[in-house]
Amino acid sequence: MCALRCLLLYPVFDPLKTPILMKPVFFLTILVSVLSFADPVFSQCAGATLALTVRYDTTVTGIGNSSHSFTIPKFDPSLGTLLSADIQSSAALGFSYTLTNNDVINSHTYKTQIVRSDDIFSTALDPSSVNEVHQTPFVFATLAAGQHVDYGPAMLTYTVTNSVTDNRLINFEGTGSVEFDYEIGTSALTLLSTKYDFNFNSALDTTVFSITYRYCSNVLLNADLLFFTASPKSNNTALLTWRQAIVQEGRSYDLQASTDGITFNHLSTLSENATGVYDYTYVNNAAKKVFFRIQEKNRSGEIKYSNVRLVEFNNDKKNSPTVFPSLYTGGMLKIIFPEQDDWQIVIYTADGRRVLESQQKNSINALFSLPAYIANGFYLVEVVNKHSQQRQMNRIIIQR
Repeated sequence: MCALRCLLLYPVFDPLKTPILMKPVFFLTILVSVLSFADPVFSQCAGATLALTVRYDTTVTGIGNSSHSFTIPKFDPSLGTLLSADIQSSAALGFSYTLTNNDVINSHTYKTQIVRSDDIFSTALDPSSVNEVHQTPFVFATLAAGQHVDYGPAMLTYTVTNSVTDNRLINFEGTGSVEFDYEIGTSALTLLSTKYDFNFNSALDTTVFSITYRYCSNVLLNADLLFFTASPKSNNTALLTWRQAIVQEGRSYDLQASTDGITFNHLSTLSENATGVYDYTYVNNAAKKVFFRIQEKNRSGEIKYSNVRLVEFNNDKKNSPTVFPSLYTGGMLKIIFPEQDDWQIVIYTADGRRVLESQQKNSINALFSLPAYIANGFYLVEVVNKHSQQRQMNRIIIQR
């Protein structure tokens, strides 16, 4: 790798030497899809069900050398158990160049190729990053004294992939977003002779950058479960509450917690009571994030699991809008903003279709009576601060 990068010190086409004075930030247009995933490594979840995916992507263009910043929403752990965060960058570089033999006496043979480097950085990827180099095949040209050759137009296309499946996955879960810095470099490498002039006539690239979250959906509790919530009450405590509409004698609830969203440990077991209403106060030690779920066991021994709920401790809640109720049965859907500002609210279906959008100017909260044309089912509510562009995704279920 070092040897190849050292070759990049050879002459680079002048138009791409222009300093980049500003690093533009491209906030993603959300394209959310819930799809089956067929890869054998991740295809099977509990009960032999297929893994699902949520994908976020954006497209940027440049002139070969460019610097971009991307903001990707984190994975909502209430959707299920995260298996991987897959990074992909698909690049297409179109180019043409002129190579001139500037020796006025002798002919020379030249060997030329185009070299591209992709460097993707993020604190979520620490201690490593994504670095790859791609190049075209060498092109040979024998030029008489003073002769030049025009090459192109030609294309270099490639895809960079990287999958996070280790303990760094926790950096991709929760509220807020993950930041990425993406550096793209293009250069020319010419060998066999030093007597030449090289100039790019054109160089334009298009890059599609995406993050795909692969996850297993949780097995829901029985249909008579009305809700399960986990809410921080202080810097080190959280209140877990749930309710059953139909009481079943002999049923029990095993409360479980996890600091990585994968391995869950037992907290406490509560037996079925006559009211169907339950709560539990959790005392945190030093974890910044704790995932909670309920293992439900009935008298016959059948076990099912609730959705996972996440509590983030010692976080500044100023930047966290609240959307409730998460189970909408009618009436008003209320969104409380962390501060009075201009906000955008967008509601998406599970397959990414936008069904409602609202602009709220200088507001601290918003109230909605969801239209009748929005059918029952699972939806995502995106809340965006119009000034800072910070965004949060919330899940709701509509069941009128």
